[in-house]
Amino acid sequence: MKGELNKLISDPIICSRSIFWTEIMEEVKAKGSRAIAGVKNQFATFEKTQPGYYGEQGTVIILQTLFNLFPPASIHPDQVKPLTPNEFTQRVLLLEVAARLICQDMGVSPSEAVKILRESSSYGVAMFPE
Repeated sequence: MKGELNKLISDPIICSRSIFWTEIMEEVKAKGSRAIAGVKNQFATFEKTQPGYYGEQGTVIILQTLFNLFPPASIHPDQVKPLTPNEFTQRVLLLEVAARLICQDMGVSPSEAVKILRESSSYGVAMFPE
């Protein structure tokens, strides 16, 4: 999976195919890059940033792993702009990993995994709080 994530970071064409990148770029277009980083927007989009049934504990584990594999300093800001490397990791890579793990866990397609990720986020927060 590391190689696939590395391509997602370094190849703009592959990144543009990510549903999570597409959604955040639509948000940036509608609200501006500063607004999406604000606390108000973080509350408004909380469910969209959750890794499904893995919950907040899963978020911590996945993010720690991602930051070990791809330290923010190793991601050139031009590769992920208008996001910062931290925002990209939290808003795109985290969800990509969760969706791929759901594909493996449940033997479903990527689009079905995204649906499961979204539908199970409340469960994950309730069952696996930080």
